Amino acid sequence: MSQISVRQGCRRLAAGPHRALPVLAALLAGLAGWIAAPARAEADFAERADALVAPYIEAGLFSGVILVAKDGQPVFRRAYGLADREWEIANTPQTHFRIGSLTKAFTAAALLKLSEAGRLGLDDSIRRWVPSVPEAWAGVSLRHLLQHRSGIINFTALPNYYDQIARVDHTPAQIVALVANDPLLFPPGERFEYSNTNYVLLGMVIEAASGQSYEAYLREAILAPLGLKETGYDDLTMILPRRAAGYRRGRAQWRNAVPMAASSAYAAGALYSTVDDLLAWDEALAGPRLLSEASRAAMFTDNGTGYGLGWFVSRAFGKPGDRTSGHRVVGHAGSIPGFLSINDIYPDDRLTVIVLSNTETAPAQKIARDLAALHLGHYEAPEAIVLEDVILDRYPGTYRLGPRAFLTVAREGRGLSARMDGPGLREPAFPFVPESDRTFVSPVADMRLTFETEPDGTPTGVILHRDRRDRTGPRVTEAEARASLAEPPRPHREIAIDRSALAALAGRYALAPGFEIAVTVEDGRIFAQGTRQPRNELFPEGERAFFLRAVDARITFTADEAGRVTGLILHQNGLDTDAPRLPDDGAPASRLGPRAGSPPDPKGSN
Repeated sequence: MSQISVRQGCRRLAAGPHRALPVLAALLAGLAGWIAAPARAEADFAERADALVAPYIEAGLFSGVILVAKDGQPVFRRAYGLADREWEIANTPQTHFRIGSLTKAFTAAALLKLSEAGRLGLDDSIRRWVPSVPEAWAGVSLRHLLQHRSGIINFTALPNYYDQIARVDHTPAQIVALVANDPLLFPPGERFEYSNTNYVLLGMVIEAASGQSYEAYLREAILAPLGLKETGYDDLTMILPRRAAGYRRGRAQWRNAVPMAASSAYAAGALYSTVDDLLAWDEALAGPRLLSEASRAAMFTDNGTGYGLGWFVSRAFGKPGDRTSGHRVVGHAGSIPGFLSINDIYPDDRLTVIVLSNTETAPAQKIARDLAALHLGHYEAPEAIVLEDVILDRYPGTYRLGPRAFLTVAREGRGLSARMDGPGLREPAFPFVPESDRTFVSPVADMRLTFETEPDGTPTGVILHRDRRDRTGPRVTEAEARASLAEPPRPHREIAIDRSALAALAGRYALAPGFEIAVTVEDGRIFAQGTRQPRNELFPEGERAFFLRAVDARITFTADEAGRVTGLILHQNGLDTDAPRLPDDGAPASRLGPRAGSPPDPKGSN
């Protein structure tokens, strides 16, 4: 109802004084109800959203702050858990979090501001602004860097990045030098490959074109004009009020995250912020306050790779197989030691979902997507089913899922909990609630347990559905599991092989939906790189069997009767995972996966 219609209604009432009061009272009551309806809807959403998040809190998986906004106004804004576990200081909506790769959107905006001012061109060669880079990079443009289509290796994928490199301060030039001697993964512009090195180089370009430090230009051109007083370039030596500490799980207990110097992420992931500042940032990008319409269009346009300029671009809640259906969403994830973040914008719905967490275990992706589904009417909560104790008590035990990987199932209230155990696995126990007498679903992760039973109900095995893959395993004794896990790791011995045969192994292998392993051969050496993961050399221990030195993993290639390579098996964390070979023209599988901005392993992105 508009103000004009209310005034007109009041004027009509004035013509009939004897009937005016009751009709006016009815009109005002209706108007009050119309005004109160959105408030009731917002309160109802906030209550339902809190109930959706509650299982993650009870399971100890999430600590941080969540904000959902409609039309630029928060409809859900709540803090959970502790900002500092050692002093038991709670998180608040004003808590500062390291936001990792959400920084990239700020870096992209800074480049666009300089472009609008005529101080650089997006199609300029990187060597124009950073002449010290290798001559082989001359074909890399600033646009290639913005879109992750440069072919330059990701420095955070180096095997010693988190253990050594990230712990100490580096200049941007020192970061780039880490990968300067490596060849490009592909000709610039040929395809997408997420690389934090791209945005480090862009930070150097900003400094060269502006004549200021990256931090100073960002503050002067973006943060100050937008009033983003709670956002800045992080410095662990600085006293920052309400700073959250970052945590990880290890050996079944909370531990401080590995220290990380902000300069080791630089323009790719060095900022901190709050949920309120990020909402203000998103709102500024929705209109002409910061960037021109042309710049904003370029920033949020999918160029066929699922990435624009500093933002992933995709659709959510559409029909399976129909990429044009569903709700348009632009977003990004951030991940650095101790912190995970999500900033998703549904521009056509004027909906924003921001999740900032100071734990590495947080299922930030699932929380953000489920909250959006809840607000947009796509969320389907599992129905509560109550099972008798005699049924629930059947299933606790140990189940073998791989050569040295086991699932430990325990009774947890009116449901179950399950934890994976194996070499290199450090997961918490996930809760599961019944959806039938043999099937249980996790309310906090995309996982399902289905138990195989004898006619009398005795369980003989389990099927774990996780990451859109089923793993089946028999029930074993706890002693058998302990003995297997106690076995020393298998020793590796490199052997001499015919290196000319390696070329037949090169290709792309689908390990999971949206996640693949790219195998390349260079100068008689063979390498494997998972999507947004470290690139590691493989060392032969057989004609088609290889091991990695950087991590405890092996790869075995499989072939058909004609000797054609058909796939590989990844042996890691006690599990054997099949990955069929993709056709050479299998471009669709190189896309980014099921959501905007969420790499399968948070370590793959700053």
